[in-house]
Amino acid sequence: MLTEIPKLFKIYSKHCTNLQRIIQDTQNKIDDISNTLYSVCDIKDDILQSGIDTLYPNLDKIPTFLVFGQTCHAKASFVNLLLGQHLLPCFSSNWRYVTITYGTSRNLRLTLHREIEIVEKLHAHDASWIVVPEADIQRRDDENLLDHCPWLEIELPQAMLKENVNIIVPPDIEMAQLSENISKHFDNVLPIIVYAISEEILTDSNIQEIRKLKDMYKVPFLFVNISATKASTESLTESEQHLIECNRSKKTSKLHNLRDQLVRLGFLDDIENIKTDKMMKAKCICVLDTLICDKKINEELYLYLSAVIRSTAFNVAVKLSEIHNKCLRKFIMRAFDMAREIQITPKRIEYAQKIELQLYDTLMLIACEQQEEITAIIQRTLLDMKSNVAEVLEGYNQNNSNRQLNSKTATMEIQQLVLRKLNTSVATQIVQSVGCLHESFTGTLQRCLESLEKNCHEVEGNLSASDAVKQIITAAYNVDLNSSASFSIVHTLMDRLKALLTTFALPWSPSGQVHCNLQWQLQVATNMIEKLSASKLAKNICVQFKEHIKSSHEAFQQAIRSLDHQLSGQLEQTEEQRIAIRKKHAPRFARLALESTSLCDLFRYGKPKQIKEIGRGQYGVVYACEPWGDVKVCAIKSVVPPDDRHWNDLAMEFFYTRTIPEHPRIVKLRGSVIDYKYGGGSSPAVLLVMERMTRDLYCGLRCGLSWIIRLKIAIDVIEGIRYLHSQGLVHRDIKLKNVLLDAEDRAKLTDFGFCIPEAMMSGSIVGTPVHMAPELLSGRYDAKVDVYAFGILFWYICSGQVKLPNHFDQFQTRSSCGIVLKKV
Repeated sequence: MLTEIPKLFKIYSKHCTNLQRIIQDTQNKIDDISNTLYSVCDIKDDILQSGIDTLYPNLDKIPTFLVFGQTCHAKASFVNLLLGQHLLPCFSSNWRYVTITYGTSRNLRLTLHREIEIVEKLHAHDASWIVVPEADIQRRDDENLLDHCPWLEIELPQAMLKENVNIIVPPDIEMAQLSENISKHFDNVLPIIVYAISEEILTDSNIQEIRKLKDMYKVPFLFVNISATKASTESLTESEQHLIECNRSKKTSKLHNLRDQLVRLGFLDDIENIKTDKMMKAKCICVLDTLICDKKINEELYLYLSAVIRSTAFNVAVKLSEIHNKCLRKFIMRAFDMAREIQITPKRIEYAQKIELQLYDTLMLIACEQQEEITAIIQRTLLDMKSNVAEVLEGYNQNNSNRQLNSKTATMEIQQLVLRKLNTSVATQIVQSVGCLHESFTGTLQRCLESLEKNCHEVEGNLSASDAVKQIITAAYNVDLNSSASFSIVHTLMDRLKALLTTFALPWSPSGQVHCNLQWQLQVATNMIEKLSASKLAKNICVQFKEHIKSSHEAFQQAIRSLDHQLSGQLEQTEEQRIAIRKKHAPRFARLALESTSLCDLFRYGKPKQIKEIGRGQYGVVYACEPWGDVKVCAIKSVVPPDDRHWNDLAMEFFYTRTIPEHPRIVKLRGSVIDYKYGGGSSPAVLLVMERMTRDLYCGLRCGLSWIIRLKIAIDVIEGIRYLHSQGLVHRDIKLKNVLLDAEDRAKLTDFGFCIPEAMMSGSIVGTPVHMAPELLSGRYDAKVDVYAFGILFWYICSGQVKLPNHFDQFQTRSSCGIVLKKV
């Protein structure tokens, strides 16, 4: 299996290239969206926050074996086993950094930090070499590992290294000295950490070293147990050789003891006690710290490396899939919002005009018919004031009893005081009598207008529609004594009363000084109240109401016309953007989602293996396949999209089908894999994996089904359609071939090639002609087309046959629907 490792890294390199292309396409499409769709520009911010920028550098990292170990002998033994040749000397120490890379020929050189070559005479340059000379690999006493320690770079024409894979063997020094140096030079590598163990157990220094390495690299570790080889015993003493022979006989117990120690220290998981949930297995590729024996490295190392590199690519693919599916869901939800806005905005404008007109008519009716009620209120108020003149003048007498005032000035002050009292009392009673209109009209109307105006920044004139409505309400029912800007009953009374008082013939002296005693004040106030006319005041108030309400109504009409004009232009842009989402941007992201999700399934479960063909349709071939993933009985629908349009259609079908929650009446799509090698790589095939059913309803009816079973099938189909509609989806192709039966003749809906949310429908004429509702030909339809198609399907179920009625066969223009469909 070691000979298959180069192929493993070659596949990984292709996956990285593919993932980099998908990332670049995603970023390009996001830029395109942010430049053309102002309404979904927040998607770009979401993607940037999701960390897509960090994925690309991860794919550029070079897979690198970082070989640590108890001794140089252990590290050299592992490297030699990995390369399948005796390259590093097994019995030496005090090494430099050793880097092994690909080269067209064997070469050896010294460099500083792998950048600057050191011109120095090496023993390997004197003659041809197979094993690296010990003198070249050992560092001198004057070399400082933390400063300018030379690196020994070895170039080999080796198949695995050719796939951009490196091997680095750090020197055998204290971990405290090594950790700082490692962090400087190994940032751009995809680390495959190997710890070679040649002794029976780990020493304390080994344990500390592993713990520090685990803190530095949050990745799984591969522990390799190295046993002494026959060749290595030649240079040992007889006692050492005897010890090695004894250790060989105890190899099984040594490995067991080492495993127990690693588990006890927490460096290795206890496999027997791990209980992995099936859902976790389905969502991730689990790579654990692993202990292998050098005798079984041929098989076990391949499996470990396969899991490591699949996990690395899988994590990137999962992140991409999440981004693509999140953006696609946002597109669809935004299309729903746009469709709703296009439908509801004209209705909101119509509603606002209708309610405002009702409000205007009601207020004008009040102004015309309730003048007598307002007169009665004023009369009652004047009588109360006349009988309690002293209370009206309360406070005025104390402030002015000792003042010598001009009679005209004193009279005007008393007039202002009486008018304020009258205004406050009359206005309060009027508002209480008709104030219910404020709650009846303003709540929903104001919210409706504010929602319409929130996106309209340019308002023609000085008044918006919502402000005009507020003025209507303010004019009639909102008494604000503290606001001089708002129109109110108080201001109406003040203005009209002042005009009336100028015509009164008052009995007091027009000039001269008077003593403002209490009797004089009471006389002035009483004369003023007697001269006021309740009917004239009521009439003037009603006239003022009418004038102001009419002017506010005209301002509202002008504002709503301006608002309607602005919103019409915005709705045209909204419709254009909805079409762009539906036809361009959503399909593009759906294709990216199909690619990234298919890569996730490929890394997780591998490519499904076909068994035999079990069906063939208009858009693909269906095969039975071996168990795949967590599906024991499954089938593959192989589709080869001929062009970009078919790719996008298939991608949208994949998204809708895969996002449908589990339901017993829907055939669940379990996964997908893209076969890029199909057709020599020129036309990739999409393999859609789903649960395998026994037959379709067409075959079932031909073979004969009992009446009870047929009724159960009809109910199953209805349940499936209802569930799709509850998810906001329309199938648009309900027919016999798209209803599958299981071993118990229970039905499930399948083939969601034409399935689409209502908001994403463009009026395309799709489906099977005999099952197509008439409104499909008009281009304006909704989920009811599935009900019509079920009606045709139910006719087949009731008849128990697959042949159309004789009258339909004799109908000369029965294929007209198909002709229209082909034209479209």
